[in-house]
Amino acid sequence: MDVPLITANGEAKGKVALPAALAGDKGSLRILQEVLIAYRRNQRRGTSDTKTRAEVSGGGHKPWKQKGTGNARSGSNRSPLWRKGGITFGPHPRSYRMDVGQFKRRVAFATALQQIVKSESLSVVESFPEGEGKTGAAGKFLAKAVPQGRVLLVVDKKTDLLVRAIRNLSRLTIADVKTLNPWDLMSTQKVLITKSALQALESRFPQG
Repeated sequence: MDVPLITANGEAKGKVALPAALAGDKGSLRILQEVLIAYRRNQRRGTSDTKTRAEVSGGGHKPWKQKGTGNARSGSNRSPLWRKGGITFGPHPRSYRMDVGQFKRRVAFATALQQIVKSESLSVVESFPEGEGKTGAAGKFLAKAVPQGRVLLVVDKKTDLLVRAIRNLSRLTIADVKTLNPWDLMSTQKVLITKSALQALESRFPQG
């Protein structure tokens, strides 16, 4: 499968063939969905907390006598029915973590990559102009290569100059091959991958 090739100046330069390991037909949208859900759940801190009637301050005596006042019966001002009382069935600190096996993670990553290729949202970049860490050069490249939309730049290794060059470009994010995951691929509109990163990415797909 061929994808567009972009020069370091942001101009189109024909097409380049993807490695066979990256353009395979195997994949599972169901597994991709499962892994994406697990990824989002694992981002949750799970620190929300509310106080039960046993934890709020107050109480200790009956607000008024049981009978004869015309009010409903009440035994404590810590009751959930009272203002500033305890919370019934409120959230408490917990873990939302979902463990996903290595096989499913690999299948989900391959499926996400194939979806990006099928939607013609993947382009290969000869090299990204990090220059001296100036945003201007990166901005000019981005304006030519991808005029609009959210862009994910995949590199083989992040450098301080590269991170500094793109940190003020709100629609451009960066990821290296080692940390790239299905959520990164599916939450963007365009993926730019350098040639060196493409070679490194191929190693994540064992042959045979």
